[in-house]
Amino acid sequence: MAAPDLIALNRSEHMYWAAEGYIGPINIPFMLRLDGPVDPALMRQTLRELVSGCPRLRSVIEPTAFSYRMRILPDDALVDQLFDDAYQEEPGIDAADRTALEALHNRLINRDLPLERGMPWCARFVPHATQPALLFSIHHIVGDGRSMVQILSAIMARLNGEPMKTWPLDDPSMLPAVMPVKWWQWPGNILRWWRNTRSDKQAAQGLNIVTLTRRQSQRYTTSGICYHEVPCPAEDMKRLAKAHGTTVNTLLTNAIGNAFLALAPEDPQAAAAIRISVDLRRYFPQDKTPAFGNFVHSFLVLVRRHPDLKAQLASLESQVKTHLARYQRREYALPLLFYEALPLLGRNLFSYLIVNSKAKGTLPILSGHITNLGASEFLNPPNARTRLNELWPTTLSSAFLIFAVILNGRQFLCLVHQHDEIPHEAVAAFRQALDTQIQQLMTAGP
Repeated sequence: MAAPDLIALNRSEHMYWAAEGYIGPINIPFMLRLDGPVDPALMRQTLRELVSGCPRLRSVIEPTAFSYRMRILPDDALVDQLFDDAYQEEPGIDAADRTALEALHNRLINRDLPLERGMPWCARFVPHATQPALLFSIHHIVGDGRSMVQILSAIMARLNGEPMKTWPLDDPSMLPAVMPVKWWQWPGNILRWWRNTRSDKQAAQGLNIVTLTRRQSQRYTTSGICYHEVPCPAEDMKRLAKAHGTTVNTLLTNAIGNAFLALAPEDPQAAAAIRISVDLRRYFPQDKTPAFGNFVHSFLVLVRRHPDLKAQLASLESQVKTHLARYQRREYALPLLFYEALPLLGRNLFSYLIVNSKAKGTLPILSGHITNLGASEFLNPPNARTRLNELWPTTLSSAFLIFAVILNGRQFLCLVHQHDEIPHEAVAAFRQALDTQIQQLMTAGP
């Protein structure tokens, strides 16, 4: 699309704007641990070129008469001023110390970004002779996890001498990915959606959802981050998944589900309700597939105890395939079309509904939310002098969030929790239970 002064927000971006501040700053802060020296001047220049190449990174949110839109700022001296505020160095932190970086990450996830007047991102570069680090955070209103991966790929390429990538402004609408292709398909899609909704409710009926919640709260406070590396090489997980006739994602999700179930060993009706993010880009017509923005939806799976691992994996894989087939058949068209209309409520009423749902405890009960970037070896250019050694991706979530990525043969999990209901001790217990599940998988074999 052309680059107008103001571009519309899609339904996810309206929701982020309405929820901003009430559930916390809805940022996506990624921690990059690098291998190889990086000149601070080069890092600064790289990010300045990034802002020039990606219009949404130099945007502000402005009100119109009845709504809000994103204004793309001209790449001029005023952007230089805003850049100086957004980009800073942190020389007092030991970048070789993962714990120190985790502490910095915890500080930044709760930092508000000045969306109305400043850059919708911030960066903290931690210099080091051999292992520098970069904490780069964008607001979710700018883009989703896949958008962030594109940013990281561009940063790594530029640090290794390649030119900075540029992005066009994509149409922000999700409708091409979810609407039926033909008008006469609507009745059948609506009927299948109604049947699916009833079936999903029946499947969850009578189950006790296991969560890490230790206390009830009527308002959000701050979020916390825990770094967790799975005690198993990614290649071993891949071989084990293949031996079981499944995927690494399914095997990991099942292990996470069993970690929740291990916290309720005496409850035969215990279940882990796990929300999984899905990238809608794959469902756009080929000539309309967007690159940068917010194009994510999610679905729910239930992990329950079964007589053996084979049956449990089959159940989980069946659920995942069923939901993905619903996207393929455009069976989420009606609810997603309804969500598209929610911005018509206005920000004030939209914010009220978000705050009120928390206060009344009417939010869906979830064990956790998994978003998985998968294998990300491609982030390191061939023959790179400066390589990405570790990647810790996070974002804010109202539910316990597990952000997964594979890099350099290692599986990293970034665990994000809301402090108001989930204490650090509960997260520590989950981590121990997850490690136990992984070790049992590796010991038992296929």
